[in-house]
Amino acid sequence: MLPFVAAARVDRSRRWITDGAATGEWRAQPWPTGTVPITMQRLAAITSLAAILLGACTSGPSIDGTDDSSTVPSIEPTTSEVTLPPAEEVERGTVDGVIDGDTLQAVVDGQRVEVRLIGVDAPDAEDCFGAEARTALTGLVAGQTVVLGAGESDVDASGRALRYVIVESTPRVLVNAELVSQGAAIPLHSGHPQESDFLARGDRAYASGNGLWGTFVCGHSDDGVSPDRPQLRISEIGLAPRSAGEFDLTNEWIEIVNQSYTVVDIGGWLVRNETGDRYLALPTGTAIAAGGSLQIVTGCGNDSGEVLHWCSETSVWSASSNTVLLRDQRGNVVDRKPYEVVE
Repeated sequence: MLPFVAAARVDRSRRWITDGAATGEWRAQPWPTGTVPITMQRLAAITSLAAILLGACTSGPSIDGTDDSSTVPSIEPTTSEVTLPPAEEVERGTVDGVIDGDTLQAVVDGQRVEVRLIGVDAPDAEDCFGAEARTALTGLVAGQTVVLGAGESDVDASGRALRYVIVESTPRVLVNAELVSQGAAIPLHSGHPQESDFLARGDRAYASGNGLWGTFVCGHSDDGVSPDRPQLRISEIGLAPRSAGEFDLTNEWIEIVNQSYTVVDIGGWLVRNETGDRYLALPTGTAIAAGGSLQIVTGCGNDSGEVLHWCSETSVWSASSNTVLLRDQRGNVVDRKPYEVVE
């Protein structure tokens, strides 16, 4: 039997853990004696700051899921009072530009630094909701003095500084988390210290139809999905077993079911992961019968009415925790399914 993955997340070993949803309190799990490098001391201090903020926050208000407007809703930032770490451990900068929905420029010690927000991914500028995501970030940080908190990695593959961004307003705002709550960014399974909180915020934002999760934020199509979202669901994920360091891609798949009473043409729709670096445009003519299903296998093979092969050379879903996204031809998110890969 192939292994299946449910939507529920399983806690993985990490250095920051919650004491329980009832209290919302956080505590630092001590590092083994003699193993804390200076960079991780700084991370712990910044993470403590963010964790205090996150523990007391709640998700933003709902947006009417039937609104086909693509404008950013007016949502007050979710905030609470926080205490900054010692001055010598604080890196501050003044924001002087916003590049897109998850990247900004800040002047730090007289130098302009490009900052990529940790743990989130916003739509690209040319994509649906890209302009709105950039507007959301601009509204939070433009001209503001911010605290820049480092994560476990200092820079990304493009050389941008990876940071938690905290606005020095009254009260202070953890920008990364707020963008997720507003539905302006997708939370990532990147293993950062605040991952669990960000993912929970993403669940609430999706359930409320906030931001990019709205039913018709990318426009309405008469032959697309109905307002009764979702008619189509990502029902199951099959993870491929690993043998000799490689995955059997013929045993890696996702399944989409049609819960409506009519056939749904999904030609031109997109299946992608949370960062958008792996995606499949479904071929023209692809359809799922009423009550039927479509299995999309990662490896190569012969297609049939209920099975479609991605024919990827590498694993898409089995290597790490991720989120499967199903978008219609206009870019509207029809369904999403976060999952954890448990080692």
